[in-house]
Amino acid sequence: MEWIVIKSSKTKIAVIGIIAVAIGIGASFATNLMPESDVSTQNSKTIFWRHIHGLGIDPVDRNILYIATHGDFYQSVSGNPPVKVDEQRADYMAFNAPYSQGTPLYASGHPATGGNTGLIKSTDGGKTWQQVATILEPPVDFHAMSVSKSDSNVIIGYDSAGRGLFKTIDAGKTWETLPVPDYITALAINPNDANVVFAGFAGTQKGIAKSIDGGTSWTLLEGYNGLTVFTLYFDEDGVLYTYTSDTGLARSADMGQTWDEINKPDLTIMSIAADSQNNVIYVAGYSPDGFQEVHSSSDGGNNWALIATNREL
Repeated sequence: MEWIVIKSSKTKIAVIGIIAVAIGIGASFATNLMPESDVSTQNSKTIFWRHIHGLGIDPVDRNILYIATHGDFYQSVSGNPPVKVDEQRADYMAFNAPYSQGTPLYASGHPATGGNTGLIKSTDGGKTWQQVATILEPPVDFHAMSVSKSDSNVIIGYDSAGRGLFKTIDAGKTWETLPVPDYITALAINPNDANVVFAGFAGTQKGIAKSIDGGTSWTLLEGYNGLTVFTLYFDEDGVLYTYTSDTGLARSADMGQTWDEINKPDLTIMSIAADSQNNVIYVAGYSPDGFQEVHSSSDGGNNWALIATNREL
C-alpha cells in the first residue's frame, strides 16, 4: 500500500503499543484467572483485578463508569470503588461502551475456558454477554476496536494475531476485510462521521494514521513516525484523546492537527474515557511499580482522584 503523508502542526504525539504483552495476556488467560474471593469489598479502593483493558461511560447514567479487565467486568458509580457485575468470567479486550441508549456494550477477548470469544456484546450493563460473530476460525481476538457513534452498526476491529482488519456495517451480521499495511494497536472512529477513522500502528509504521474512507486507505500524520501511542479515544463531542510515551496525555479538538497536553497521574495510560457533559476524564493504566489503577479528574487534569488500584491500601 502506498502511503500519503500529511503534516501535523504541533509536537510529536505517538501511537499504541505493548503488543507482545497484550497477546501474552490473552494466551495465558485461562490459567491466570484469580478466584472470586479475591475481589475486594465495596468499601475499599483495593480491587484485586489483573490488567485493565478498557473504560467507558454509561450513556443514560453518566455517573456509571464501566471497567473491563482481565477476568471481570466492573461498574464504578460516582467515583466509588468498583463492583464486579459480570456473571461469567472472561477477558474483556477492546471494550467499547455505547454512546447512546439502546446500543450494546461490545468487547472481544477470551472466555475462562480458553480460546477466543470473537465479537461479544452485552445489553444489561456487562452482567451477561453473548457472542455476535466469530468472523474467522478460530474466532478473532480484537485488541483494537471502535464502534461508531453516528451509526452504531459500524464496527471496525483488528485481530491481535495479525489476521486482518475487519469492518461490519450491519452490527456484525456480515464483515469485509480492509487493507492494512502494518500491525494496528488502536482504533477510534470520529463520532460525527463514521468514515473518519484514526489508527495507531506498530511494526515498521509506528505512528498515527487517518482514514477518510472508512478504513479503505490510510494517511500517516507526519511528526508521529516512530512513536508509540498507547490509546486513542473520541469523546462524544469529537475531541480526540491519546497517551504517548513521548508527550504523555493529550487531546485534540481539530482531528489531530494540534494537541493540548494534559497533566496526568503517575501512570502509563492504556485506556481513556471522557465525559464531556460533566467535564470528567477517566484514565487507567499501570503505575511505575506495576500496579493497575483507575483515576479521574474533574478539572481538566489539574488534579486526579484514585478510583481503584490493585495495590494494598
